[in-house]
Amino acid sequence: MKLTEDDIYRRSTQYLHWSFTAAQLAAQRLKTNIQAAERVKAAVARQRAARALKTETPNASGSENASQNGANTPLPPPDREVDCLTMAEEKRLVDNFCEKALELGDFLKLPIEVTATGVQFMRRFYLLNSPMTYEPNQISRTAIFIASKAEGHHLPVAHYAASLPKTKPEDILAPEYLITQALRFHYEVRHPFRGLKGGHLEMMAMAAGKATLPPNIPQDRDPRALQQAMLELPRRPGGPASAMSEKELEKRITEAYGFASHILKNAALLTDAYFLYTPSHIWLSAHLLADEPLTLLYLSTKCPPSNPMHAKLLTTLRSCAALLSSHHSFHPASQTEEEKAARDKKDQVELKALMKKLRLCRDPDKTNLVKLNQAQKRDAVENGELEENKRKKRKIAREQYEKEADDFFGPSLSKKENENAS
Repeated sequence: MKLTEDDIYRRSTQYLHWSFTAAQLAAQRLKTNIQAAERVKAAVARQRAARALKTETPNASGSENASQNGANTPLPPPDREVDCLTMAEEKRLVDNFCEKALELGDFLKLPIEVTATGVQFMRRFYLLNSPMTYEPNQISRTAIFIASKAEGHHLPVAHYAASLPKTKPEDILAPEYLITQALRFHYEVRHPFRGLKGGHLEMMAMAAGKATLPPNIPQDRDPRALQQAMLELPRRPGGPASAMSEKELEKRITEAYGFASHILKNAALLTDAYFLYTPSHIWLSAHLLADEPLTLLYLSTKCPPSNPMHAKLLTTLRSCAALLSSHHSFHPASQTEEEKAARDKKDQVELKALMKKLRLCRDPDKTNLVKLNQAQKRDAVENGELEENKRKKRKIAREQYEKEADDFFGPSLSKKENENAS
């Protein structure tokens, strides 16, 4: 049995656990938002009751406990209901902090694979958690740190923390296990970057008349005929045929690659593309936006128009392309600098208002993740969470593992000596 790339992808955690329809994605976000809003309102009610009690019966140790449990967090006035974020507002905030994570990666000069993985870790985390519960700035820094380990890019935590303003190593490490749990220990993220690079190399080979075509392509489409068809491609969909030289064609392919690469490093990471489409869908859609005639010709060498799947595939690619082009980082040629500046200014005003709203609807129990993490560790020791039965289970599991190892490899030398002595 020979596995194809599609077969391998369908066995990946990204496909099995982090791929959704648009309806499923919206339903999950709504569920997360409702649960978080209920927790915030309950926590605020508890904090108000606790503050009222402390006002009546003050004690000397109250200030220290308050700093750890979030009792000093600004709360809405007692007579006002907590105005929680809506699902759309949460998504807008997450998108904004994902952009800031991209900027952080650029500032630290991290490989794009590291930054892209960190951004996807953030998007996955906030699919199951709310910004009202966990502040995105804290999560984004740790998500990038986890991504550096997942992608094999050594980044010492002390050095990383020193590169960020007002950040200590414990600030980075405190949410690490929290994020890992939300990710379900799925560290692999499949990106479309390599697919785009491979497609670019194939197109360059086609432009040189050296393409290796699959057997399902009609016999009249030999490499030279394909090269000639590429030289006559129109500049825009529905335009007149052109008469390019081979050098001009190579330049066109390279320019399309650069534009598509920009889309993959920005819009693809900052939208729901990874949740809704496969990596091959994403890079082909980005290339479709960069140069539609060139992409359609390339696609015809993989899936001819006579194939029933061709129309379905093209519909999917256009849907993905519409999503990518909807992001503000995608700048169509028709957009002027004044229009771009006006839109950016409007976005900043809206985000400023959302950040103000977020500060008033934060979960007061989760404001300080460092102290929360320390308290959990301290309680684990003080309360003896590793009860005797847990220790016994671990001992039995360890002994079973050693027995299986002995059965396979044979007992260790020390065990053999003890057996011989007895």
